[in-house]
Amino acid sequence: MPVVKVTRAGVRSAPREVPTETTATVMPMTLDRVGEECPEDEGPTKVSSLAEAFEKFQPKVDFKTNVGEEGTEFVAELDFRSLKDFDPKQIRSREPGKRNDIADLQSQIDLLHRMRERFTLLAVKKAWENDAQRKEIIGALGDLQTQLKRIAGGES
Repeated sequence: MPVVKVTRAGVRSAPREVPTETTATVMPMTLDRVGEECPEDEGPTKVSSLAEAFEKFQPKVDFKTNVGEEGTEFVAELDFRSLKDFDPKQIRSREPGKRNDIADLQSQIDLLHRMRERFTLLAVKKAWENDAQRKEIIGALGDLQTQLKRIAGGES
């Protein structure tokens, strides 16, 4: 069977750069500006690089809402200094001086996954089947929860 080799002339290995001189947007784009026209005296801001755009506009999210039947406050204060800050792993991490309940929620989810993994171990399964040891496990988890609440609340 013959071998056929297909080659194309003029194919580039990388895409061309986006022409930023012809791209304009009114920044910062906030929720209250959605659907509104730009004021006549406001012109586009020219930036020559992504780093300069982050420096000029300083994008951030200050999200506050109430969730659940009790109306628990859920807050996320995020600052974006580069494209890496938009990564979900970065969003789920804690930043000093900022409140991020997404990071707290992620740590609780990770703890539950680790506990689930531990409960698949044969020794833990056997201990769970024994009533006395099951009560010890539940008691230890209750103590852990009390200590975590004390640490989170700053009580001594």
